[in-house]
Amino acid sequence: MVTLLAPSFSPGRAAFLTAGAVTGVTETATGVGGPPLALVYQHSPAPVLRSTVAVCFLAGELISLVVLLATERIRAEQLWLALLLLPAVVLGALLSRFVHHRLDGRLMRLLVQVFAIVSGVVLLFA
Repeated sequence: MVTLLAPSFSPGRAAFLTAGAVTGVTETATGVGGPPLALVYQHSPAPVLRSTVAVCFLAGELISLVVLLATERIRAEQLWLALLLLPAVVLGALLSRFVHHRLDGRLMRLLVQVFAIVSGVVLLFA
């Protein structure tokens, strides 16, 4: 909640590396990795925040999938179930084009902070 009062800042390389590492650990351990990364980008323009976080999630998920496949921790039926979700992902991506231009930097920052706070609370009580 401290971040709600934090002044605007421009993170450096150390902040990006730390957020990336924390995101990787928390995503693997809890399934919720977005808040650290999103908080580092909270003062960035909304398109930069959205695209950067999306690419990081995509890369992280692909790495996780490769590791799960390589260690035989995933079965064919699980992959099939995941493929069944792809139409919903594509639909969401298409529909987002009608909304994303309405999310300015200030609103996007607020949404990021609410997401981070709610994620933390859920993890504490789950």
